[in-house]
Amino acid sequence: LTWIIAYYFEAEGLGDFVLAITVLRLFTLLAKLGLDTTSIRFIASFASQDKWTSIFKFRKQVVSILSISSIVASLLMYFLAIPIADLINAKYEYIQLNAFFVLPMTFFMLHYQSLRGLKRIAEFSFFYRMAQALFSVISIIILYQFFSFQSPSVPVPPSVPVYAYLISVLIVSLLSFISFRYWLNKRSKGKESAEQEIMSYSTLLKISIPLMFAQSVQFIMAWTDKLMIGNMMTSQDVGIYHIAFKLSMFASIGLMAINSIAAPKFAELYAKQDFEGLKKVVNQSTKFIFWSTIPLVVIFFLFPEFLLGIFGDKFKIGVTAFIFLSCGRLISSFSGSVGNLLQMTGKQVMFMNILFAGACINVALNYLLIPSDNLFSEFGVSGINGAALASMISLSTWNLAMVYFVKKYIDINLFNFIGLIFFGGVVYLFSYYFMPNNLIKYYISKRMSK
Repeated sequence: LTWIIAYYFEAEGLGDFVLAITVLRLFTLLAKLGLDTTSIRFIASFASQDKWTSIFKFRKQVVSILSISSIVASLLMYFLAIPIADLINAKYEYIQLNAFFVLPMTFFMLHYQSLRGLKRIAEFSFFYRMAQALFSVISIIILYQFFSFQSPSVPVPPSVPVYAYLISVLIVSLLSFISFRYWLNKRSKGKESAEQEIMSYSTLLKISIPLMFAQSVQFIMAWTDKLMIGNMMTSQDVGIYHIAFKLSMFASIGLMAINSIAAPKFAELYAKQDFEGLKKVVNQSTKFIFWSTIPLVVIFFLFPEFLLGIFGDKFKIGVTAFIFLSCGRLISSFSGSVGNLLQMTGKQVMFMNILFAGACINVALNYLLIPSDNLFSEFGVSGINGAALASMISLSTWNLAMVYFVKKYIDINLFNFIGLIFFGGVVYLFSYYFMPNNLIKYYISKRMSK
């Protein structure tokens, strides 16, 4: 999807798309109130105990809350579109249009996370990782051909990616609902019982709200750099940075795969108080993540210009940012499924607090390092490079903090210290050979002159 938008609409078109979709994701995040993640925990727990009636009751409560919260979020997004657009240099008409899609986006996320709770991992993975991009690509191709056929001499409107994405939201929202209902009815057929766990709305929100704040902080970690680049620079810079960001995520493919199945498994084992089984699953997953990450990162460090050049020559200037972001992904992978482990074992408040501290670091460093006249600009750290370095530092900080608290409170050691040594070596080599006027060379030259 990113490649097609970059190819047809270049860096500026990609940047406008990213900013518009980011605002939609922000208001959807607020509308969800953390109930999508809460659904994983309770559906997995109830399903493992065959409490299907409790799942139906729980679902009714969640749907009623989200219907109201989504409408409120849509109204806020619509009426705040102009000031938001002015703040991040986005197009306000895109934001106003997106405001009408908060409700389907919210229920789409609820249903794919609920599928995860039912351990329908193939369906969850399709909707979470693939469905939106797939239907967006199909919609872009159809719309592009339509506009080209209608007016061959007139350029295709740059709004096509946004319209295509919104079409995909409607499609995946409907399909995820159908899939969830199918598997829930299939698994619960003939197993309904009068027994059900009654949970008040206040209790439900007491659990979900900390998760919402945790997700909000995760959103800040993932999207603040793009929004601040949009505010301080141009949509073209946002597009170039987004390519580097998306490409670096391939380093986390092992972590993403494990996280897809880990959360419901952690919740199930914790509900059964099977701590030995939990420790075994955590250790197995951490090893898999480590060995699947190393080869990808080596490729990234050997061929960064080639990989970015696939999207066009303009994007090659994002090499340094790409390497910084890849280092952050590397340290995250070495830490394992630490976030899921905390959330699924009742430590969601701790998870939220750690993420909040990391997000504050991220915002502060972006503010300091993005401007072209910052203290480290002479070493090549500014603009998208500064944003990437800020993301790397903040991502590494909160992952290592979570590893520490998991060891302290759950007595499970997640971090791979061989990976830490490898990471240090990679950062050293990169900073010495790739960064212009970098700090290590500066220090060595000073020592030699003395």
